[in-house]
Amino acid sequence: MQTILIAHSLYPPHIIGGAEISTQILAQTLESSYDVKVITVGGHKEGGVQTDTVNGIEISRLPFNNRYWIGDTARQSSTSDKVLWRIQDIFNVKQYQHIKQYLMMKRPALIHTQNIPGLSLAIWKAAFELNIPVVHTLRDFSLIEPIAISAYSRFYRQISKHYSRRVSSVIGISEHVLNKHTELGFFALASKHVIHNIVERDNRVQHVNAGKTVRHQQPLHVGYFGQLTEVKGVQYLIEAVQKLDQQIVGKLFIHGDGPLLHTLQELAGADPRIVFVGKIDKKEITSQMKKMDLTIVPSTWDEPFGRVVIESYQAGTPVYASKVGGMPEILLDADTFSFTAHRADAIRDAILHYYALSEAEKNELMLQCSEHSLSFNEDYLLTRHAIIYEKLIGGEG
Repeated sequence: MQTILIAHSLYPPHIIGGAEISTQILAQTLESSYDVKVITVGGHKEGGVQTDTVNGIEISRLPFNNRYWIGDTARQSSTSDKVLWRIQDIFNVKQYQHIKQYLMMKRPALIHTQNIPGLSLAIWKAAFELNIPVVHTLRDFSLIEPIAISAYSRFYRQISKHYSRRVSSVIGISEHVLNKHTELGFFALASKHVIHNIVERDNRVQHVNAGKTVRHQQPLHVGYFGQLTEVKGVQYLIEAVQKLDQQIVGKLFIHGDGPLLHTLQELAGADPRIVFVGKIDKKEITSQMKKMDLTIVPSTWDEPFGRVVIESYQAGTPVYASKVGGMPEILLDADTFSFTAHRADAIRDAILHYYALSEAEKNELMLQCSEHSLSFNEDYLLTRHAIIYEKLIGGEG
């Protein structure tokens, strides 16, 4: 059985966002056909590589070897601290030495990198020098704009573009994120593919979905799931609900936390329909989504994928989302279920569209959502990756 090495900045139990979850799903899905190992960055600064096991997969955690650990979300970092961290991370010599030693010892047939901050561009150089093919999955835009400082981002972009020539195959989690990179000249020598993220399907999810019923001729329960930050556009969702009669929208449940919480609470004012639920456990997301009549994703930035869309579909709950990034690619019908970003009136119209559907149409839509979610499954993920891997391992590309 060939050894595939998955590399990502963080790995569970250290989770910041969807990228860590999707990387774990990938590793566990591949395990049925490959000897999967993971290399990541741990929270220790001193000593060597620490090894543990997560769900039967060997995880090697490098010391972070920088000013701070990227997984320390409670740490308050100044702008200068972040810039200095990024400069050291461009090519982290200590990480390069750790990674090269690891590769020489394990000799994987292939390395599949995901997000690489903390591992640095050094991982691509180490693999190239040892003639180990590299597949890279684009999960965000960190190679293009690592931090919101344009001068640094331009500088980093040129270096990361040069190093990307050492990647054999590149995968975008959407056409959008792939095209954004290739149009700028990234991955010039790599074969190019699109493989959407998936959401794990288990017995609990199946059971939740089976119990979903349509609430007709009742004020709607609208759900938002995600971080409370400026680019998530929650302010426009609140404004849209405030423009609608309480007979149309009975409740807006905002699931999540973030720096914009107090601003959004002030915007909501005394409207009793707007409920700030707070951050909920990952295990509770599906059951909460099931209780919603529809989910709104009002993002104002180029979301690379939009994991919440598939999670909501899996619960049988329709989604209306901003027409940004990769989200239109995964909606049931982008013309019907997407709206213009930055516009409360567009969100209002989307909610009214669902409200006006007949009970039969709502029931049919619920079934379509569930069916659509099934195409984002483990078989799809394994088959599409295996095709790319086997060509590289066999020396075809």
